[in-house]
Amino acid sequence: MTARPMESAMRTVRRPTRLAAAATLTAALLTAPVAPALAAPAVAAPALAASSSPAAARPVAAVAAETADERIRRALGNRVTTAAFGTSFSGTVLDAASNTRVWSRNGTSTKIPASTTKLVTAHNALTVLGPDRRIRTTVRQGSSSDRVIIQAGGDPMLRSSALDRMAATTARTLKARGTRTVRVYVDDDIFPKPSLATGWKASYVPDSVTPVRALVRDQRDVSDTSADVGTYFAARLKAHGIASVRYWGRGNVRSGAATLASSDGWTVAAMVGRMLLTSDNDVAEMLHRVVARAAGYDATWSGARSAQTRTILRAGLSYGAVYDGSGLSRSNRISSLQLATIVDRAVDRSRPELAAMRSTSSLPTAGRTGTLATKYDRFVTSRSRCAAGKVWAKTGTLGDVASLAGYTYGTDGRLKVFAFVVNGRQSTTSLKQNLDMLAATVNGCY
Repeated sequence: MTARPMESAMRTVRRPTRLAAAATLTAALLTAPVAPALAAPAVAAPALAASSSPAAARPVAAVAAETADERIRRALGNRVTTAAFGTSFSGTVLDAASNTRVWSRNGTSTKIPASTTKLVTAHNALTVLGPDRRIRTTVRQGSSSDRVIIQAGGDPMLRSSALDRMAATTARTLKARGTRTVRVYVDDDIFPKPSLATGWKASYVPDSVTPVRALVRDQRDVSDTSADVGTYFAARLKAHGIASVRYWGRGNVRSGAATLASSDGWTVAAMVGRMLLTSDNDVAEMLHRVVARAAGYDATWSGARSAQTRTILRAGLSYGAVYDGSGLSRSNRISSLQLATIVDRAVDRSRPELAAMRSTSSLPTAGRTGTLATKYDRFVTSRSRCAAGKVWAKTGTLGDVASLAGYTYGTDGRLKVFAFVVNGRQSTTSLKQNLDMLAATVNGCY
């Protein structure tokens, strides 16, 4: 993978061609209890591997909860230094079962959260769309018998194989009625034309995120992903026996147009898992807009932000300000307390719709998977490797931002939720490893 200037831009599939601002969260935490034993959800998707429940990661030790929490407070108090984390730091640790704050340093101070913003996007997608929802892509009959239109649903994980199957079905229907010449169009206007979100640098597109359109195949990083889909579909129609076929551009589907073929993509839970595990910006931004439409807003940046804010506030959560779905925006502001409270809600087993957010198949596992794998030098130092396989967290990185938000089990066997955000310091490997050290401290192994 070619090096990129920010981790939030990390993609596991190399491209063939190269959440109005909410009120600051008060000190009162959510009162709903969180069971300390979590079960990973069954998420059927090609991108998510089966995994065991994190509840099995640490046996309950015969240690009083106060002792473990005191140890966390003392150790973090000593280890969160200006030398290690600079002067713009926000950190919070919660005991999930009792909803008590174990430790905090500038916990209500909002910072640029980078890709931990994806926790907001994940919460909203799972809440508004539901974990089992699939996004449909459809081939419709055009205004004449020789015209077909690919109608976008906003599926970020549409595959060429699905388009090929739809082409085969469409070709059979066309040939059966004697149509041998076909014009292919795409209808992708459920999303507006690509533009920069508030707080995005121009260089982010396409280096960190593909121009956001409603049609894309195989997450290809090309300037016009919709045209790429149309051209490919036309080629597959020809391969399936249509003698003369060509992509003609954009066209709108008429009301009541016949359906020639359709394909349902991955479940929302699976897409959320992919987004969190690999910090996929493209999936994040498309889900951000699909949520807006499902919530009754348009899919503009403004509409998506309104839907994002309404969903978070209705859940009793908050953030400072969020302008996108991926966390690339340098105008985003979230405190560690707000991030930790979002994770605290996600680990509540009474909320099955959020199961993908706590799944060990979705959140990176310390020193094992996703953006916390050892190949990124995470949880490999003498101060953090003891927590490898025992911490599950979402990472965040911009040039001068590093963040980590997730959960682990303390030495008392109780579930601890944490969030640490650093701004104003170069996001070096050393800084990220210092965040790993703080997560290991919450776990109690260091």
